[in-house]
Amino acid sequence: MKRYSISTAVKTAFSVGALSLALAGCGGSDGKDGEDGKPGEIAIDINSATAVQTQIEKASFDETSKTLTFEFSLTNPNGVAVTGLETLTDPLRIAFGRMGTRSEAFTPFSLEDGTEVTARGDGDEEIWLSYRNASKNGVPMTGSNNWRPTRDCQEGVTCLAYLGQGRYQVTAPEIIDTNGLDYDYDANRINGIYLITYGVGQNKLKNVEAYYWDPLTEQSVASPKKVLEMETCTNCHVGQDHIRHGNYGNTADGCGFCHTDYTQYSGSGVDGEGNTVEFNFDGSIKGLVHAVHTGITEGDRRELAKFNTVIANASKNPAFAYKFDGAALDSEGQPKAELNFPASTANCQSCHISYTTTEETLPEGLTPHAMAWFADKDAVACQTCHGDYHYGNRTELVGEETQLVGCVACHSSHDGNTRGGAFRHFAAHEQDSREAASQAGTLIDASYSQINWDEASNTLSFTMHLTKGEEIVTADYTTGMRLYVNAVDATKPDAFLAGRTSGSVIANIDGSYGVTVNAANPGYGLPSLADAIKAGANIAITPSFNTCFANKSSTLTALDSEGNCSGALSTNAAKTAFLTLSGEQAPERASAVDYENCASCHNNDMVARKGDTHYRNADVHTCAQCHEAGDYNSLIVRVHGTFGKAHGREDVQSLVSSANCSACHSDMNFGLENARSTPMRWNKGDASFSSPQAGVCASCHVSSSYEIGGGKEAAKSHIESMGGVVAGSYEEAMLNSESCLTCHSAEKVAELHKQD
Repeated sequence: MKRYSISTAVKTAFSVGALSLALAGCGGSDGKDGEDGKPGEIAIDINSATAVQTQIEKASFDETSKTLTFEFSLTNPNGVAVTGLETLTDPLRIAFGRMGTRSEAFTPFSLEDGTEVTARGDGDEEIWLSYRNASKNGVPMTGSNNWRPTRDCQEGVTCLAYLGQGRYQVTAPEIIDTNGLDYDYDANRINGIYLITYGVGQNKLKNVEAYYWDPLTEQSVASPKKVLEMETCTNCHVGQDHIRHGNYGNTADGCGFCHTDYTQYSGSGVDGEGNTVEFNFDGSIKGLVHAVHTGITEGDRRELAKFNTVIANASKNPAFAYKFDGAALDSEGQPKAELNFPASTANCQSCHISYTTTEETLPEGLTPHAMAWFADKDAVACQTCHGDYHYGNRTELVGEETQLVGCVACHSSHDGNTRGGAFRHFAAHEQDSREAASQAGTLIDASYSQINWDEASNTLSFTMHLTKGEEIVTADYTTGMRLYVNAVDATKPDAFLAGRTSGSVIANIDGSYGVTVNAANPGYGLPSLADAIKAGANIAITPSFNTCFANKSSTLTALDSEGNCSGALSTNAAKTAFLTLSGEQAPERASAVDYENCASCHNNDMVARKGDTHYRNADVHTCAQCHEAGDYNSLIVRVHGTFGKAHGREDVQSLVSSANCSACHSDMNFGLENARSTPMRWNKGDASFSSPQAGVCASCHVSSSYEIGGGKEAAKSHIESMGGVVAGSYEEAMLNSESCLTCHSAEKVAELHKQD
């Protein structure tokens, strides 16, 4: 039987109760019976809480007293009330605003040529307006000045009050300060609060919540302007702390409360002659995200889309050139620092919706504003990437007003030559509009026939067919053809079995391609393709090539007599095909990682390092053709971070830590149960291999990038004492007797790496 200790106070209560009962039992009375007391509050103090969450229950604004009032509950994740918030210093920060139009936040300005702009052609576009605008460095609108109950509360007013049962009330008199802009409270517009619980209690807890309501009914409503889902950000920026202002928490709604569409920032830089250049730039969330992510290209991709002459041109786009260029070049034309961004500059779909031009087909929760980029309604949206290019500062005289129309003057729909910005960046969008020919290679498919294996000569041959829909893609359109063939076990296809083997390719008269592979020679210290095929393995084929398209279209264009493309070359590495020798579909090579997790950050260009443009349209098996069965670190070693590669780099760690297994792996696939059955190449350029389980662990823990507590050598020793091979010969790694899985189950790995 479970026993409980009884405190002195409780014992006293029992004694008093017993005495009363005794008096009653003797016929006595202690007076008139009172009402039953209310149940005691079940709660924990804020200093004992390990996590908190808020839920705003109602909000209102009194126009007479200019006072915002709202009530919210504060609980832990289990719903238990949290008390003591009102006793803390500076526990809350509050942003307050409403929906409005761009014209409400417009202030006249002058262009560089002296033209006085008195209005904007997109003035009726709906935007979010802050009720508390801030000024900094002489720039009038630099975000939202959050209201704080302790700092901004007027004398004699209780601005944060505890109501009991974990509920609080905030009273904010004179909260509206638009900093000179000519708009005020509007009860006919959706209003909203962004409530930031800022480092509260002994555990410095953080929480954020966006709440919107209709002042006419005082009923809560959904987000009135949600143009993308936060998951599109956190696919790469894994976790709130990996986005700027992680201390505030991050939501798709929250950023817009401060980084409004009219926010401006100031900056400075040094030009090529050593002169200091002062400039202002777009501080809206849209402007900042576009400007930051324009810096994602590697050095060789800076020649695409007029990158050097427009985006990286300091005179046309100073904000990017001086502040946001993660690939700023040195005097020799090389990037000054490692690049943070593994996605394509022009792949807007990394964040935005794809090809959805009607409200009915929008993802749940997004508002019609998400479609604005299909028919550009924002005069300066394009300029946040393209700078002052192609009449970006165009004005029109309308009556007595000089309106900035910018790109809206022409790009006003998703049809024909007036197409908006969305379709211009993609290929094959089936619209009457120009498109990005450089991406059209993703439209080409590869298939294979007439597979023949000659065991006597150790020769594999087959026919490859490239098609774009029903159109045959002949050698007239392709260049830079490369083709790799490998083998996988027919019953346990979890790894490539041989050294990658190149095939020679010739053009056939019918437009197909003839491929011949000498499978006899072993490569990179691995068994030969011939040995694997003779043992009953299936084959895996991966082609890589460039295709010529007419500029700004997905129309195939023939190469000239010297093999040059007059339009745009699009690189392509078709997805790896797994086939039996009889030409039937074979089981795919098993992988512990879901390639969609990779592509959500690296997108369809798979930018990995300078000079390699053959990643487009790839899959994880394509990557493994070299990074598992070739003269490179195995994919696990390469990605996890050994020798300073990939996710072990410091700049990548600011986005996603390799300790966060779930960023790439789905479910519990990161467990050693999913380790491959063959050795993995440990280091580039030599014959060192690790045993399967050891390689998974060592790729981080025996890594120069992860000198965790100085335990690199200790980790290596521990692995080897458990029978693992960290860096040995192929034969040693193959014949290992490792027992890592005995202790390090998937559940234990998840626990040690603090996976949710």
